[in-house]
Amino acid sequence: MSARQLAIFTCSSLLLSLTGASDITVLPTKYKADSSFANYTSHGNAACFTLDQNRPLITLDYGTEVGGFPFFDVESLSSAVQIEAKYTETEPGLEAPFGDGPWTFTNGLSNTFRVETFNVTSTGKVESFFIQGGLRWQNLLLLTEGSVRICQAGIRSGNDRTPVNELPGFFESSNNLYNEIWALGPRTVQQACIASNTAPSTWEVTSDGVYLRGQQPAQSVIGASFANYTMDFHTKIVRGGTGWKVAAGVGGFGPYFVLASEYPSGSTFVNINRTIVPPNTLAVGYGWNLVNQTSLTTGKVNHYPLPFDIKEGHWYGISTTINATGYGVTVNGTDIFVAFNDLQIVSGSTGSSGSLTGGTWGFGPYQDQIALVKDVEVHAQNGTLIYNNPMTSSSVLEEFGVMTSNHSICLDGAKRDRLVWSGDFVHTYRVIQSSTGRSDFVTGSLKYWLDRQALDSSEYRGYFSMSPAMGQSAKYVNTYDSFGLLDYQLFFLDAFAGYYRNSGDNNFVLQHWKQIKKGVEAVLSLIDEQSGLAVATDIGAFFSGSSNGTAVSALLAHTLSRVAEIASVVDETDVASRWTRSADSIKDAIRDQLWNSHLGAYAADLSDLTEQSITGTAWAILSGVSNSTQAESSIATLSSLRLGIGYKTSTSVSNASTTDLAPFLSGFLLEAILQASRNSPSASQARVTAISVLLDQLWAAMVTQDEYYTGGAWEYVYPDGRPGLDLYTSHAHPWAAAPTYVLTEYVLGIQATSAGFSEWAFRPAILDVNVSWARGRVPTPNGPIRASWQLGHNDTVQLNVCGPNNTTGIVSLPFAVESYTVNGETTAGDNFGVRVSGGSCADVQIVRK
Repeated sequence: MSARQLAIFTCSSLLLSLTGASDITVLPTKYKADSSFANYTSHGNAACFTLDQNRPLITLDYGTEVGGFPFFDVESLSSAVQIEAKYTETEPGLEAPFGDGPWTFTNGLSNTFRVETFNVTSTGKVESFFIQGGLRWQNLLLLTEGSVRICQAGIRSGNDRTPVNELPGFFESSNNLYNEIWALGPRTVQQACIASNTAPSTWEVTSDGVYLRGQQPAQSVIGASFANYTMDFHTKIVRGGTGWKVAAGVGGFGPYFVLASEYPSGSTFVNINRTIVPPNTLAVGYGWNLVNQTSLTTGKVNHYPLPFDIKEGHWYGISTTINATGYGVTVNGTDIFVAFNDLQIVSGSTGSSGSLTGGTWGFGPYQDQIALVKDVEVHAQNGTLIYNNPMTSSSVLEEFGVMTSNHSICLDGAKRDRLVWSGDFVHTYRVIQSSTGRSDFVTGSLKYWLDRQALDSSEYRGYFSMSPAMGQSAKYVNTYDSFGLLDYQLFFLDAFAGYYRNSGDNNFVLQHWKQIKKGVEAVLSLIDEQSGLAVATDIGAFFSGSSNGTAVSALLAHTLSRVAEIASVVDETDVASRWTRSADSIKDAIRDQLWNSHLGAYAADLSDLTEQSITGTAWAILSGVSNSTQAESSIATLSSLRLGIGYKTSTSVSNASTTDLAPFLSGFLLEAILQASRNSPSASQARVTAISVLLDQLWAAMVTQDEYYTGGAWEYVYPDGRPGLDLYTSHAHPWAAAPTYVLTEYVLGIQATSAGFSEWAFRPAILDVNVSWARGRVPTPNGPIRASWQLGHNDTVQLNVCGPNNTTGIVSLPFAVESYTVNGETTAGDNFGVRVSGGSCADVQIVRK
């Protein structure tokens, strides 16, 4: 652990105080009131600071990623004041007007906006109603005259902050950079995995309707198939305005209407954006919100002034009618027509209903606004009442997908989309296995998808929802219609099989076997009868490679082999044999059709045998399609994919400065190279180079630049080492954390070879990695495996390992051995393999030939 890591987490551990069943208080590590930063605490006491006209701004640095409910404690104030809080993962986001937000897509059970304002009228604790997703940096800005003294500011968090060196799994080596890279994984899953009942609903149901604070609108599942209707409701603006949608996808993409109040003095925030939402005006945009995150396209916002003042605290009747040319809005009898031609229709979104006139309705005011909504009615074009909801029952939380999260689940990232992506989990569960050991997050996430398998009546029969949001009900899985990435089905099945390999959890397998079997049978349809390779169907596409390609075909073969092992466990040997034969057939088809001897690698797909991809190379090795010669050749040809600090995904991708390098896909490549190294009897310059590109450059960028550092793994990276996708990029994204488990499984060298680690291997890859010693521990159901190795003088290697009870381990190395000593007893010969019985240790020293 580096000095920076140790300082941050030693400080954090001193600052964590229990505030509830699972909540902790996380305080900043540093703060800046003038030109330089100072430590936030001294001898365990938090710093106090005063905001006034001479010093209105304080910047808080939490050191690493944290998410939760922001708060500050007011010790004294001269008069009522307004304070603006801004949040961001990276320091440059503090300079952006909206921080590194606002977020799009779903409601997410968190704050859509990264800027919020507080009206402070008395001393005591001030806390945000909403969770803020992951952040490292925060500004507090005094907006009004007066002064306020704050003696504690922080985040009330339901996320784990255990220091990485105290986790059940740990890795440490002679290479401190690699140690920092390993630590990205556990810190990422600590913040991206959300424990049950720590993310409450963002809606409050009252006898006067739902009480809604400014937030990404949440949509009713009932109206997903409706079109050309009129939606009526009553609303009372509590502060600033009210907002709603019609003709929207259930994800929220569509027209968005915001009615702003007259902004009465006394209750109106001084920083309200009167350009985006002028007073007494209907603002209408098209897309996710009136303003999207800085990197995403936002359509123009149209403004329609009302001929009267919109009063706060008064009920208004609002009607919105969808017709062939636009939307007719009526506010207390005053008509406004929003023509399609007046809107800037942005497209290309997975959340769209696909129609300007079809789709559901939703509710959510704009930033810092608050409103009540009740008595929603929907009438068909012929006037028939087709929906009626007083909005006073808790059932609206399920209908609008904003239920309190009662599952322990892992999200795609700590701050942004906050969706439960199944494909990402193929890396996430292995990071957890290698570090935090939180099997509740693994089973909780798997169960979340298992509960959301498409109905038999669906065209996606057998598939599992790939990206359900927190708060959504499983019974509406077909309505949310999140199945489109076909290789994400494969990644999910692979993760299920991987969980069984690590846990030996027979009960979990037996409980869900029928669903898994149905899911496997569904993906068998991806095998093309003519080519024998994997092809996309008309209901989806691949993310990690193209149809008739090496990557997706090898992934399908690999997945079938893995789930065939589970079929054997449940005594369905005929099924296991059939799936194994299919896997072998796919592998043969890849070898026969996609190996390009002139290229020296497996081609990306049949359409262009000269194109190479990192996923094709990776999955050809990981699935066993490549022999050792082909693997070595494929790794050597990665030079054609080199771009800046990493590898672009394929040779067809442009060499642009804004090309996104993909840690998610590069993670498979890193494992493939280390797998080849672990099985090779000699070192390889090609492997040394490729490993160095990935670890010393691509992932190194995530730990060597303090302005972008969060302690977590980045979603994308630009070739020059800056975060890809600009401020939009997630900086605590588990899909980018593969080095954590790769370093544990291959460099430390501990892997399960049978279910639940009842049998395991200690076989480190030491020939091609810039490491002279490594040590660590791996959690298993029977206790930790503790291991270490060190290179010595005169071609000696010292290895030590202790295994838990009820397990058996094998210590081995890929290269020839002249002699070896086990616990003081020397054996000559190169037939090296040491058996470690349960509960015992082995101290092994070898001499290489």
